[in-house]
Amino acid sequence: MLFIAVICGTCMVISGFPTGAPDLACKEMVPFHPKTTVTGDNPFMLKISSDQYQPGDTITGELYSAQNLTFRGFLIEVGTASTASEKEEGVGEFINIDSSIQRHACGKAGVTHISKEDKQRVSFTWKAPDTTVGDLSVRATVVQKYFPSQYWTGSFSTRIKAVRS
Repeated sequence: MLFIAVICGTCMVISGFPTGAPDLACKEMVPFHPKTTVTGDNPFMLKISSDQYQPGDTITGELYSAQNLTFRGFLIEVGTASTASEKEEGVGEFINIDSSIQRHACGKAGVTHISKEDKQRVSFTWKAPDTTVGDLSVRATVVQKYFPSQYWTGSFSTRIKAVRS
């Protein structure tokens, strides 16, 4: 019985999370992969259509690399965190979800990949909550490959300022 458990556990470790980030990744924004082997500046960026929001506004965005690097997995959330060491509390919701992404299990405020196929960019639309909750950022964790483990945390958009009426 122990042998079967070890084999099943090994299969999960080898395959990673090919159909999206696990629930456990919500607050920390860290994939549960082996320690990353990447160093240097994060090559992945988030471009957004607006740097301010009011309740109910929509903002479109894109996750990409200026160097045209590909990636296999991602987790994107919108929240109040402004540094990679902060835990995230997602706010608002992602809307107009297309067939290349899915809402994340942590709620409507996150999206993740649906396959481990290589991607060069991911587009998204986010809708602000019904009340302002302070300044926000779009935040992403990007997985280039599972083995050897290569992932980047702390991709942030420009800060999105809450407009007070």
